[in-house]
Amino acid sequence: MRIISTTYLLIIGFYAAAQQQRFDATVFSPPQDWKQETTDFAVSFVTTDNKTGGWCRITVYKSISSKGNAATDFESEWAALISKQYQGASLPQPKSGTEDGWTVNSGASKFTWEGKEAVVLLNTISGYGREVSVMAMTNQDKYLESVEKFLESLDVEKPAVVQNVQQQNAVTASPVNFGITLATTNFDDGWVAKPQAAWVEVTRNQTVVRLHYGIQITDEMRNSGNMEGLLFDRLILPRFNVQNIRKYDNAGPCYFCIYFFEADGVDKISGKQCHLGFRVVTNNGVASSIEIQSPTAEDFRRDFPDQDKVLAMSGYNKFAVTAGDLAGTWTESSGAYVNMYSTVTGNYAGMNAAVSANSFTFNTDGTYSSEHKGATGMVGNMQAYDQHYQGKLTVTNWELTLTNRFKGQTDVLLAQFEAVPGGKVLHLTDKKYSGMKYHLVKEQK
Repeated sequence: MRIISTTYLLIIGFYAAAQQQRFDATVFSPPQDWKQETTDFAVSFVTTDNKTGGWCRITVYKSISSKGNAATDFESEWAALISKQYQGASLPQPKSGTEDGWTVNSGASKFTWEGKEAVVLLNTISGYGREVSVMAMTNQDKYLESVEKFLESLDVEKPAVVQNVQQQNAVTASPVNFGITLATTNFDDGWVAKPQAAWVEVTRNQTVVRLHYGIQITDEMRNSGNMEGLLFDRLILPRFNVQNIRKYDNAGPCYFCIYFFEADGVDKISGKQCHLGFRVVTNNGVASSIEIQSPTAEDFRRDFPDQDKVLAMSGYNKFAVTAGDLAGTWTESSGAYVNMYSTVTGNYAGMNAAVSANSFTFNTDGTYSSEHKGATGMVGNMQAYDQHYQGKLTVTNWELTLTNRFKGQTDVLLAQFEAVPGGKVLHLTDKKYSGMKYHLVKEQK
């Protein structure tokens, strides 16, 4: 991103410059025959005219962390670089422009130097969590053209980590529907959910919640004793500069621990400030992460006054069904085993088990068939069942109606899709008997 700025005008553009020089995050073409002065934190180019007493200095400063707001960056740098050193240089109202994620603020002020009037120009370039300052001072207008050409040649490079994050986001944040036709859900409370490649994004006003898809908990994660910290580092730190990290206090040992962080963050891509919440939920060896980006801590407290509200966001990975999406065969299988011991003798008393397998085939002609097999009881004396049904199918966004079920009755099942990496899960719940649930995946042809 290149800029061109005179004392009173800022324009953003591009310029093919020769004989470029690199300093920190900037590349530029130095003024010819000007003296160069380099330190650890800045590089300056100086020229003087002994006949007229004219002089000019251009200084490029090493990039620093942005305050998260381009206007704040300008005011802070003006105070640090100019107000404290050059008497009479009042803070101007800067002109502003943006391009490719960078925001440039430019302002100028007159001041007195060795009894003569001079002018100082400051450009601050903010974006991707970083900020670069370029300052020019002169006591004669004839040098303004050289300042303009220098700024015209200046290119500020995006941090390498930002380039990596941009490439990652191009994949993980790309909209996908995983074969879900109705891939946007508008909830009654104002939240809107859409599936992405690596998460479901849920938004309301300026708050963004990312429901990261679950990952298998590895032995390394389990043995670290800090699984939630590992996931925070993996999912949050590549995209945000964070500070003031606070971890939820479980007040001693706990069985159902709450794994939650809060932090103040600055987006490395946009430089935008936000308040972050991050909760890890574990279930059956899978860790799912809830990431919350609120504009301010006050917004976060309003939307999420307690952990129940945070946890409830996991229920927003929910999408309506259509007959076309259902067409095909969907299956599930499960099993549970319990070793039994006598409460009197302590001797082993055998194993109790329950296994089941269910499948539904939904046809495009408005019919269905299903099979339900399983066994329960003590191993060696288990009671088996094998049930088959077929009938008519009616589909609405959130319900399936199936005829000719057990004893010929008609069942109404609540239906919804859950987005998962590369596909979807079909959840069915008997509307009358809510304990009867199916969690089905589609068979691949």
